[in-house]
Amino acid sequence: MTFSPILLDSGVAGYNFLNRTREQQQGLYDQSPVVARDIAQFKAGLEGIETAQDLMDNRGMLRVALGAFGLDEDINNRAFIQRVLESDLDDSTSLANRLSDKRYQSLAEAFNFAGGGPVAEPEPEPTDEVGRKLAALTSADDLLSDRNLLRAALTTFGLEDNVGEVFFLKQVLESDVTDETSFANELSDPRFAELAAAFDFAPKSGPADALVEFAELFEGRFAELQTAEDLVSDTALFEGALKIFNLENEVYRPDFMEEILSSDLDDPASLANQQGDPRYVALTEAFGFSLATPPLLGTNAERFVDVVLSNAGDIKEPVDLFSDFKLLIATTNFFDMPLGSSATRYAQRLLEADKSDPQSLVNLVKDERYLPFVKAFDFQPVAEAPTYPPGFAEKLTANYSERQFEIEVGNSDSSMRVALALERELGTVIETGTTEDSRWFGIMASPALRSVFETTFGLPSSFGTLDIDQQLSELKTRSERQFGTTDVADFNTPEQLDSLRQTYLLQQNSVQSFGSGSSSDGLALALLSGFQF
Repeated sequence: MTFSPILLDSGVAGYNFLNRTREQQQGLYDQSPVVARDIAQFKAGLEGIETAQDLMDNRGMLRVALGAFGLDEDINNRAFIQRVLESDLDDSTSLANRLSDKRYQSLAEAFNFAGGGPVAEPEPEPTDEVGRKLAALTSADDLLSDRNLLRAALTTFGLEDNVGEVFFLKQVLESDVTDETSFANELSDPRFAELAAAFDFAPKSGPADALVEFAELFEGRFAELQTAEDLVSDTALFEGALKIFNLENEVYRPDFMEEILSSDLDDPASLANQQGDPRYVALTEAFGFSLATPPLLGTNAERFVDVVLSNAGDIKEPVDLFSDFKLLIATTNFFDMPLGSSATRYAQRLLEADKSDPQSLVNLVKDERYLPFVKAFDFQPVAEAPTYPPGFAEKLTANYSERQFEIEVGNSDSSMRVALALERELGTVIETGTTEDSRWFGIMASPALRSVFETTFGLPSSFGTLDIDQQLSELKTRSERQFGTTDVADFNTPEQLDSLRQTYLLQQNSVQSFGSGSSSDGLALALLSGFQF
């Protein structure tokens, strides 16, 4: 007989009962005969699973493996699952990495057949151990190399589904959140910027170090770079080239960038010229892949690397750049900036401006030719290493535990899982929304919260097909009628939050009682289970 959580019903009483009995019920579930037997058999047979084919050949083992990731219905999709299991997670084009449902990536990552062996999921560590490790972190690589700590950190911000996207997370963690053009700030989900701000791993090195890093990366490598394809296919060099020109986001469009780098700059219709952004032109000109004959003195990139390496220890402030004519010319050509005394004075004023002042020249510049130059020669004072406030580790591990419990609840009753997550999800929308309307748009963008409000207000499943402004107006009207407010921020009080949760559960229970289905509820569960919409 299959064990099921004991719920009085799907409404408020069931929610309250679940809160009182959750620890006991979870313990009983783990001890139930069917579950205990399946787990024991899986553990006993695991040593014999060396390849994806071994797992596919053992249906019992496969059933448990898929069930662990909520993929039970895929047990007969043998060819598809085998391709997922054999995906190389270091290859962004592999099947598991390309699927929007991150549960498949987690499955492939757990067994890691393409990487030489299975990867065991780490156990949560004691708070004092987490705190010790947090204090020792000095870089994004430190965090990314500790999977347990990384998962806990991501869970704190509701980003645990991204745990396997190491390259993406490195870009996020190393973003400078004070720069609104940084990678994390340009992502649509503000939680990534919050993650970057919490750890503050943005490079704090001085300009000489940043330039030397680029120069050393390319030193002695230009002979290998005969075509744009050569550059794009070398991950480290490709990332370095994009970074120096402030084009980091283009790392996800290698084919596009290969065509950019191959553009004939003498042709106004070439792809680089058509972008209307001088950074693409400067990058293309720097490497000169479209030139019929290589320059006798090397490309702009080669000359820049040579000059930087010969002057690396002497570039400490703006005057060091502008007093060295050879370095200035190489820099101007590399970034494709205007020549002349007035242009040089303007560039010097940009470097000497105070970035912390929103009205300073450097924060008002509109000419995108200067943006990579200013970023590369950032002479602002180096910030001190971050310290973690008291209680940070406790909050991080508590959030991690809370979310894991919600996953278990959702396997039995998705509406209960949505209800448990309501306060946190609503708090995120309230915190990130700057206006009344923006908070409602945040509700509409969150399948889980949309489910709560559409169910609470008795809206039909077709509501989401209406014009967005019409949806906004209707949600505000119904909120005013039912709760006496049109501002989502007012639901941040315990009384209003409890009223919203109870109304949602009552309405959801009523829908289920009449057998009308629960499409909104299913949508919310899909979000919480890892689906991307």
